[in-house]
Amino acid sequence: MSENILEISKNKILDGNIALFQPKKGFRVSIDSILLSSSVKKYSNCMEFGTGSGVILIYLSKKFPNSKIIGVEKNLELVKLAEKNLSTNNINNRRTKVICKDLLDKSFLKEYNNKLDRIIMNPPYFFSNKVIKSSNMFKASARYEIDINQWFEAAYKKLKPKGYMNFVFRSENLDLVISKLYTAWGDIKIFPLWPKINVKSKLMIMQARKNAKSGAQILPGLILHNNDGSYTEACNSILNNKSDIQLD
Repeated sequence: MSENILEISKNKILDGNIALFQPKKGFRVSIDSILLSSSVKKYSNCMEFGTGSGVILIYLSKKFPNSKIIGVEKNLELVKLAEKNLSTNNINNRRTKVICKDLLDKSFLKEYNNKLDRIIMNPPYFFSNKVIKSSNMFKASARYEIDINQWFEAAYKKLKPKGYMNFVFRSENLDLVISKLYTAWGDIKIFPLWPKINVKSKLMIMQARKNAKSGAQILPGLILHNNDGSYTEACNSILNNKSDIQLD
């Protein structure tokens, strides 16, 4: 069977609070999506770029049931999967929806320009000239796009002045991210995710504010694992939906 046919499995996450159908072989939900979701504070109108199977959409819809959120995904098969997951988790309201669009299109959802107070995204970690690209189209589109600045520009257009953007990126590319944010964003919060104590950070959660003037701040971050490989108490509390990441 071709690996570009979407085969799915069903899992439960967040201590069983979310049932999730997701690709068996493509990009699957990892804890960074949950940790990113937990960093988002209350909003009125939010958009998620790169919704995938919809886990962030579901998490935030449950957390803020009276707020509006739109998930944007360019792959139609994943849009259908996200819609299935919304239904499976009893999210059947007009405040949450998924749209099949490519955020890199010039006419990308112009009707939402300057309308949103929050953008959340788990963008590509790698650059296609530095890695061997996966032959699986679902995994490739999730992790091997190029030019993060295009994602930032799309977010900037959609946000109201002083609106927030939350995202995950590789810690080794912090200099690149800061250089892309420098002219149009401020009040930047950097929250490292430490694999274990005394082990360098591989990923970081970041928050930036459109047209804000204040600079960047590095926060203590979160240690994910104990030496035996189990989750730390602090990490486990977030993954079980008992606490949140605080960026403010």
